[in-house]
Amino acid sequence: MNSNDLIEAGNQHRATNDPKQALQCYAMAFVQDPDCAAAFNNYGNVMRECGYPARAIPFLQHAMVLDPNNITAKFNLAVSWLLMGNYQQGWPAYEARWNYEHLAGTEPQFAQPRWSGQDLRDRTILVIGEQGHGDCIQFVRFIYNLHVMGARVKLQVTDGLIPLLGTSDIMQVAGYGADMGEFDYWIPIMSIPGILGVTLDNLPKIQSYMNANPDLMRQWQDRLGFKYKMRVGVSWSGRRDAWLNQHKGVPFDQVLTMIQSHPEYEWISLQADATADEHQALAVAGVKLWPGSINSFADTAALMMHLDVVIGVDTAVTHLAGALGRPVWVMLNAFATDWRWLLDRDSSPWYSSARLFRQPEQGDWPSVLKKIQQYLAWFKI
Repeated sequence: MNSNDLIEAGNQHRATNDPKQALQCYAMAFVQDPDCAAAFNNYGNVMRECGYPARAIPFLQHAMVLDPNNITAKFNLAVSWLLMGNYQQGWPAYEARWNYEHLAGTEPQFAQPRWSGQDLRDRTILVIGEQGHGDCIQFVRFIYNLHVMGARVKLQVTDGLIPLLGTSDIMQVAGYGADMGEFDYWIPIMSIPGILGVTLDNLPKIQSYMNANPDLMRQWQDRLGFKYKMRVGVSWSGRRDAWLNQHKGVPFDQVLTMIQSHPEYEWISLQADATADEHQALAVAGVKLWPGSINSFADTAALMMHLDVVIGVDTAVTHLAGALGRPVWVMLNAFATDWRWLLDRDSSPWYSSARLFRQPEQGDWPSVLKKIQQYLAWFKI
């Protein structure tokens, strides 16, 4: 096979969860064609996905030497640095996202200058939310920094986040496309920490930076009723149409078995998009469900305040629990771990209340769920 065929074969192996064979194909491709930037990029990318970002970086850098305009290699290099916790190099490099795949061509355009560290005293800055709900929840903490710097802050996010964030007294919140009036500067929300010079060493260690709506909390208290068991919220899947969810989502039957094995807890479903079959199986297992009652993240936040612990995968649910300072246990995939959870640690610098439960190897959710059950037995409230 020529190098292009070898790369395609490698891509197929990666898609069918065989990264070792994928690496072998990519290596054969760049041995056959030392000028093939795609082979070096793909090899480096899969090395990073396998949990070796430091080993990935030389291959990604070499891909950029061969092809300086290789946006994929630039993006993969940024993610590798971020996964290592090297934010000093990672944040600037992460600006490559605006030319990468689904984000290409979506970078906002305004007549006003993009903020790059200018004095914000008595100035108005428009912050643009981006990517997923979890990204906005994770990075909205930096709005406070802008406020302390003297800025009047306006924030655009998805409609589902407006009820959660719209009660803030330090920012004006509206949906994408809304007329935000006049402003002096603008900035994408995930670009703020790079300008602030945020590193793992100076990332503020705060218990929480969000609050739930008190009226909604009272409504959920009425729905939940008297508490007679430890309350455990659970979600098991991210976006089901996302390729990565095959790795980061826990198979429902395994989660259901865990729930069925522990009737001593009051289980609460936080999976907003649970299917009808999943709802039926959960109801039979005694799990509390409120289909149609959770209409925004404000509802989810208010419900979480009544839970003793939230268990979930890498999705907006776990970010929200962490932002609220609720005990949250995050079940993490071994292959293609998201950069924000770093590697080889069971705590998160982003969320003081989070504990990370990592797969010991690709696909091994039973080990994770076994450890979760052990910790539930030890958990004191």
